[in-house]
Amino acid sequence: MSKAASADSAGRDVVPISGARDRRRLDELTRAHQATLLAVARKLCRSGFDPDDLVQDVLVKTVANFDRLPDGTNHVAWMTRVMHNLFIDQVRRRAGREAAPIDENAVPAAIPEDRAWWEALGADDIRAAMPKLPDELRAAFELFAFDGLSYKEIAERLGVPVATVGTRVLRARRRLRIVFGGPEREGDGG
Repeated sequence: MSKAASADSAGRDVVPISGARDRRRLDELTRAHQATLLAVARKLCRSGFDPDDLVQDVLVKTVANFDRLPDGTNHVAWMTRVMHNLFIDQVRRRAGREAAPIDENAVPAAIPEDRAWWEALGADDIRAAMPKLPDELRAAFELFAFDGLSYKEIAERLGVPVATVGTRVLRARRRLRIVFGGPEREGDGG
């Protein structure tokens, strides 16, 4: 019976020396660098791949090549480089898969959406509604919407902070939306 297959008195499998050393190295590397590697993996993967799997692949590759690394190697830098390479390989493999051809006859055409409430408005409509705004909101909005000035330019002209200009433009948009009968809880563009 081999060492790996034999059991000690407690009934556990005996791990070969090299396996125990590899596990110890893996544990040490995991404790020392897992947080850093996971942070890098999350940035790389975003939603396309599993960052935990990428970190695991890096750790396995590190243990497999640990004896070949020169003394004084910056392990986290080496593992980060390995991670980038593995990630690029995954992206290339995914891109290399051919997408199934789309049968244009089987795909239904998109249903034309109703126009948003604000798409029917013109500049004259908005100008006609401007008197319904308080003076401070009207001044900031007119300079922004009709004169095309930046928030900074408007702030200088009105003598207020840039953040105040942004707030006034936003409030003007909300009030105009109400004037024109648009939904009150929708985003500014909608």
